[in-house]
Amino acid sequence: MITSYTLTRVLPAKDKQVYEQVSGYPEVKEVVLTYGEYDLIVKVESSSLEELDHFIFNKLRTTDGVEATTTLIEARASKLTESN
Repeated sequence: MITSYTLTRVLPAKDKQVYEQVSGYPEVKEVVLTYGEYDLIVKVESSSLEELDHFIFNKLRTTDGVEATTTLIEARASKLTESN
C-alpha cells in the first residue's frame, strides 16, 4: 500500500468547493483544509504508483479550482499515542 499526501493550492474562493469534491473521491482517505501556502492536504492510499499517478493527473489536477499540487510519498509512519 502506498500512502501519499498531496499539498494542494486552490484558486481564491474555490477552497470549500474543491474540499467537498475531493472528499468524495474513493482514493481519498482524508482531506484537511489549511491556512498558509497550501489550501488542502489530501491523503491518498493507492495499491501502486501507477494508480497514484492516475489519481493525481486524471482526477485531482483536473478538478475545477485546483491550481497546483506537490505530492509527498510516505516512507515510514509510526502510530501516535495521546498522552494524559
